[in-house]
Amino acid sequence: MSGKKVRVKKLIKEQRRARKRAIRDQERAATLKAKQDAASARAELKAEEQRQRQERQQTREKQNQERTRQQQERKQEQAQGRERQQEQDRDRPSPSLSPKSGAVTAGAAATSAAAASTTPAQPASTRQTRRERRRRAGRAGDADRSDQRDTGTGPEHDTEPGPEHETQPGPGPDASAASAGRPRGAARARTAAVVVTAGVLATMAGSVALDGLMDGRSHAATSGVGATAALGAASVTASQAGQSFICPPLPGQPDSLTTDGLVEYRDRDSSASSRFSAVLFATDLSGSFSEASWAQLNEQGRINETTLTEASAADEADSREAAAAAAPLSQREAVYTSAADLARPPLLETAATADGSAQAAAALYEYQADAGPVAGLAVGACTAPERSQWFFGPEIAAGSASLLTLANPFDRSATVEISSVDSDGDRGTSGTRSIVVPGETTRSVNIAGLASSGSDLGVQVRSAGAPVTAQLQSSRASGLTGTGVEFLPGMTAPGTEHLMPGVPIPDGVPASGEDDDEESTAPPELWIHVPGDQGATVELQVFGEDGQQVIETPGVFTVNGGEIDAVNLRGLEPGVSDIRVRTDVPAYVGVRSETEEGTDFGWAAPAAPLREGSGTLLPELGETELHLFATGASGSIAYRVLDAEGGFGAEQSLDLSAESASVISAEDLTAAAPEGSQGGPVVIVFADPQLDGEGSVHAMMSTSTDDGQFSLTPVSPLRGAEEYVPVRLLR
Repeated sequence: MSGKKVRVKKLIKEQRRARKRAIRDQERAATLKAKQDAASARAELKAEEQRQRQERQQTREKQNQERTRQQQERKQEQAQGRERQQEQDRDRPSPSLSPKSGAVTAGAAATSAAAASTTPAQPASTRQTRRERRRRAGRAGDADRSDQRDTGTGPEHDTEPGPEHETQPGPGPDASAASAGRPRGAARARTAAVVVTAGVLATMAGSVALDGLMDGRSHAATSGVGATAALGAASVTASQAGQSFICPPLPGQPDSLTTDGLVEYRDRDSSASSRFSAVLFATDLSGSFSEASWAQLNEQGRINETTLTEASAADEADSREAAAAAAPLSQREAVYTSAADLARPPLLETAATADGSAQAAAALYEYQADAGPVAGLAVGACTAPERSQWFFGPEIAAGSASLLTLANPFDRSATVEISSVDSDGDRGTSGTRSIVVPGETTRSVNIAGLASSGSDLGVQVRSAGAPVTAQLQSSRASGLTGTGVEFLPGMTAPGTEHLMPGVPIPDGVPASGEDDDEESTAPPELWIHVPGDQGATVELQVFGEDGQQVIETPGVFTVNGGEIDAVNLRGLEPGVSDIRVRTDVPAYVGVRSETEEGTDFGWAAPAAPLREGSGTLLPELGETELHLFATGASGSIAYRVLDAEGGFGAEQSLDLSAESASVISAEDLTAAAPEGSQGGPVVIVFADPQLDGEGSVHAMMSTSTDDGQFSLTPVSPLRGAEEYVPVRLLR
């Protein structure tokens, strides 16, 4: 009887599986039909958008032509008006000047010139009228003075004759002119003094105003003579120093790990392989390079140092091109290098550029293994040293290994504190570890020692002394069979806008948690951490091939501050989705996804908006494609591909639709490589997006193998950001 029950249960289970498969097949057929309908609708929409774009272009051209015609008509009218005014000025008679009024007129002209320097210019007709009035007033003044001399009245005759008057000549025309000229010379001197004094006062007032604007208050009334007053805080662009990019080590399981952070790895599987690649762009259009080299770091120091480029300067004949330091990266020369199977963390170092501009360089590390306890695909960007870094989701269950590698490329030590946060908040002293990383060495920390098994964990890395690069490798295994490996993406600062394009959504995820069983595929997870005690309101949007999706997970929800929140994303269409998260306070956000069979997992971190000079190195292991998502506006974006010899292919353009995704496939990358290239594409560089409104474009690089292994890498700027130094101006 018990045997029959077992067979009946097996039969029921098989029937359930058959029903699930039938339902899944029906859903797939319906999804395929919906995709076909959506594709035809998108084609029609694209044609309509093209037609509307052409109509807008024609309308703009007509408007430009109309504006040009109106401007030409206005210019012609203005020219005709000036000609008429000049003819009227020539026809108007000029009054004659008498010899007696010459001195007066000269003085008046000098006075008017001084006044004109401090007053706005008047129209020609107004100036002519005022000159005539001054001339008439000058003639009237001469006549009055002549009458006074003839009648013996006036100031000269009010005094009694004295000795000086006995020897002075009597009043006459020359004496009158001289006496009239002296007061006008003094008037001119006084006018000039007034003008100079006004300029000095204006300068002083401007200084006081600038002081008040920059410092928030004025020191004019309180500062003593010779006192130095601060004009306030400001910042100036600083010359860029050299850059360092440090990669992860070859993933593996630790065999021993000391309290000082010295690690020994177990033997790795023979199928494991890795590759390091780096690119350095010229500092200008003439092909000038800064000094650059790469090496490896271990617990004792640097090893295997290799020169990549030597410092070079532009020739004088190329000085004009050399000055164009802001020229697009896709127009510059570049040097590419790669090396295989490096166990210790590779280090790329570049010296400061000759003109202090930002250096454009990048490095990438990739790993792949088909078997063994650390099987899977992992692609990680080599990063610069930082003071603070955040990581989501290290694997800490049984059979897992999560090692944090701290690398210090500087010649001074760094004291690093590693703290952990789980779903209950900060783990305190039990989840904290401090370690000293000597200069030009590496140290390792086992994250499993910071948390209990099965908890959702986040890790914060802070350094004092020298900044460090933190790389967190995480793998999981079932016995001796690896089920995934990843270089967890590090984040340097929280934000409020988070966009993660191209997140893989596996098939077989139950629509609700009640339908979960051992055979169910794990759903993608949205991880959120809000630093501090303040909670956050989260807005979640998911976009698929047909636009925004309606999902089971709430679109708006709240999370508490200071803890880890992992939210299952259910109801998503299998394939690839673009996920946008907004928070009303700064937060860290990431998305975890894994394959349907559970053989690999990956993490998606928010991607920065694309701009000129954004790009990435392209992995050699697996197949690579780029997923782009345009938010807010439609348009296009151009890109070029670099090959291993340092040559760029022809510029390509990709159309973008608002709130929709676009893909640059592996075939597109190969086709965009230079003609006759032997090594294929190794770097992609983007231009500024051309959008028809306010918006941005984000990109995620997805690398996968035929066995379903995958890894996600956000596309970021290749050129370093400008740095600013705070200054305080003094007067």
